[in-house]
Amino acid sequence: MPVILILRRQEFQLEGTLSVKDALKQLNLSPESHLVVRDGELLTENDSLRNGETVKIVSAISGGAS
Repeated sequence: MPVILILRRQEFQLEGTLSVKDALKQLNLSPESHLVVRDGELLTENDSLRNGETVKIVSAISGGAS
């Protein structure tokens, strides 16, 4: 069962145990501009993601009118 990562309305699946940093890298997302949350808890780049988990990716940069 893969790790499921949700970004906005998109769902991505990655296999195996990997770090948050590696998962973001595989999805071509910058760790500096994205946060990863599991069960309401903010994860660090070094935290591990395991098969069967679902996590949410949140963009840390928002746009708007100036």
